[in-house]
Amino acid sequence: MALQKEQWISDIEKNLYADNQFMTIGKDDSDYVRYKTVHLPQAGAKNSVKKDRAVLPATVSQRTDSELTYSLGSYTIDPRLINQNDDVQYLSYDKRMSVMGDGIKDLGDTVAEHTLYAWAASVLAQQVLTTGSASSGSLAHSTATGTRLLVQLADLAKARGILDGQNLGNGRVVMIVPANMYWNDLLQITQITKSLEYGRAVLPSGVIGSVLGMDIMIRSSVSVYDNTATRVRKVLNEDGTIASKAATDTNSIMLVHEKYVRKALGEVHVYEELDSPIYYGDIISAEVFHGASKSRTNGEGIVNIIQAS
Repeated sequence: MALQKEQWISDIEKNLYADNQFMTIGKDDSDYVRYKTVHLPQAGAKNSVKKDRAVLPATVSQRTDSELTYSLGSYTIDPRLINQNDDVQYLSYDKRMSVMGDGIKDLGDTVAEHTLYAWAASVLAQQVLTTGSASSGSLAHSTATGTRLLVQLADLAKARGILDGQNLGNGRVVMIVPANMYWNDLLQITQITKSLEYGRAVLPSGVIGSVLGMDIMIRSSVSVYDNTATRVRKVLNEDGTIASKAATDTNSIMLVHEKYVRKALGEVHVYEELDSPIYYGDIISAEVFHGASKSRTNGEGIVNIIQAS
């Protein structure tokens, strides 16, 4: 009997962001996808304002707008065999999730890693280096060696100051923290531990507390940079892992203003091959189109606090 594709598609759409709550922030451009590309207008230079204008007639200018575009990538789940002993049309939700659940989780994690890569600060003006004492407790990955400087409250304040100085307007600011930097770095800061101690409990949104007016979210990794003077984001493999790890790589915390990051979910496809004579069952796989981008070409609204060494 044919698979009920609508059920599987619903499972994927419902669970894609489940383990990566930070993905719920930002502008959703899913309705603006055209041929797997998002097209966003970028306003040109603002009008100038003068008090008691002395020169008339005033100079007439025309605003030149540009366009920010980003493409959706194709994310595919490895094919899975459904045994013919299972009536897949009437499989319970738990059974369907047990069959494809790991694949959907891995899909969500891979999409999340590529989203963080797209959002991460790529210019020095949007980056802050840590200034604390040396520690080996929050290295970027298992291949990294040596020590890195701990995050200090002053580093968080400097990063928040960069955002506030950009006149971004009202909106939620989220601080996405790698788990090891949260436990090893942030919880060594007395002011933060006191704030969290008397703050709110863990919420379904994934927020575990707040500091300096920013919601804190934790995940296993955020964005990894090299240790050069230009602080370049490490390129990712297709599965979201770091393409070329180095012992000197550095971890980072990301500060994000919700109005200055974007994402788009395109088509979700479920593929099936029924009654395979080779595998003695039905083969199912899935494909999701997803993309992410900064809202502004100059990268404003995003700051990464990067480990110094």
